[in-house]
Formats: sequence, C-alpha cells, structure tokens
Amino acid sequence: MQPADSREEKLTADEAEQLVRQFKQTGSLALRNRLVLYYSYIIKGIVARMGNTYYKYASAEEMLHQGVIALIDSLERFDPDKDVKFSTYAFTRVRGAMIDYVRKQDWLPRRVRQEHIRIHRIEKELTSELGRTPTRNEMAKAAGMTPEAYDRCILEISGESLSSFEALLESPSQSRPFSIEGESFDPQEQVDRKELRRLLAEAIDHLNEQERTVLSLYYYENLTMKEIGRVMQVSEQRIGQINRKLIGKLRASLAQYIGGSSRC
Repeated sequence: MQPADSREEKLTADEAEQLVRQFKQTGSLALRNRLVLYYSYIIKGIVARMGNTYYKYASAEEMLHQGVIALIDSLERFDPDKDVKFSTYAFTRVRGAMIDYVRKQDWLPRRVRQEHIRIHRIEKELTSELGRTPTRNEMAKAAGMTPEAYDRCILEISGESLSSFEALLESPSQSRPFSIEGESFDPQEQVDRKELRRLLAEAIDHLNEQERTVLSLYYYENLTMKEIGRVMQVSEQRIGQINRKLIGKLRASLAQYIGGSSRC
C-alpha cells in the first residue's frame, strides 16, 4: 500500500489534529483513511531521509508500506489526552518502526541488542546487590566472560547505542526539508522535527556533565571513543559504559513519544 500525495487533503494542521480526536471517539474507517492520506508526508519524508540506511535491506516501496502500517498503528494507539501532538507522536512511531524493520534484516544489530539487554540486567542486579556500581571485573565475572571479552562486548554495545542516538537526533546539517525527486513536503513536518529536538534537548539537559561531554565529543566533534578517553583521562571501555548509560537515559526520557519502538 503506497500513501497518496498528502496535498490531496486540503486540511490545516489544526484541522487534522481535530480529525484525529474525532477518529479516536468514533473509530470511523473513513476518517482513518483520510488521516492516513493527510499524514503520508511523514512517511515519505522519513523514507527519503533513511535511504542510506535501508538500501541494502529493503526497497523504498517496502519502507513506504511499513510506514503506512506504522501510521495506522499510531492512530490506533494515540492518546489525545496526553500533551503531545499526533504529528509528533506519529513521526517517532513511524520512524522507529522503519528502523526496527531494517534491523530485523541484519542479524548483527539484533545480537548486539540482545547482549545489551543481558549486560544491562546483570549490571542492575549487581548494583542492587552491592549497593554501588559494579567494577569491570565484577561485571565480567557475572557475565561469564574474561575482562578482555567484556571490554570488547561493551565497545560493540556502545557502537549500537550511538546508532540509537543518531536515530533519535539526526545531524543538524541535515535539517533541510524532506524531498523526493525535488518535491517539498508540508512545512508542518519541520515543526514536528523542531518539537522532537526540543524534547530531546530537555532530556540531554538532565544528563550529568560527564555524559554530556561524551555525547558532545562523539556526536558533534566526531572523536573516537579512544580519543574521548584520552581527553577525559579514562579508559576507552569506561567511555563505552558512560555512553551506554546516557543513551538509556535519553531513550527512557522519550519513551512516551517513541512508544513500542524504544528498544535497546
């Protein structure tokens, strides 16, 4: 199912939000289809931006299809009583669903995410048991690894976490309006993206100084973890641990907007 051109729907953003509320009250299939047509600009914009991510694993048509499914699911799950616009909620849900779809085509990220979950569980259990943050050797022993193998695992997990951050916030240099074959999309999308950036900026403000430094040096200054470790005078493995925790905090802060797609 390919979304039609959203310009066919002569609605303002406010009118569309009101239609969403009507749909939640009535469950009207006609309203749902009308909203899918209007909000299709979200799907097409994300597909355009993610081309370099999915081209090895899926076609643009497949991604459009996944986007329509996610948009319909967003309409079904959306709670209009929460203080967030549907367009913002749908943007995060649709993009998250597309990212999940691409990840399912690649065995490595799935394995890494599973290891991420296991290490996080072990760390949580040890912290509760010891009353403090466990050491590298304690974590390695509990995970059934040598310290060296644990270090390699943390670095691999950290790489996946950084990809997760890029899924939350794209490079500022790429903030131009979405386009496919020269077609410009509804300016409302830019408003939605600004709101998402504001929400993420607030979440970043709640990180501690060490976490903000790691985030800034890696994402904005493009330093490697080894280089960041030298700057901060800690080990490369420690930088990996800090990164993993800060990404977890950011995703937890945005969980109500990301919904089911906010997985490790």
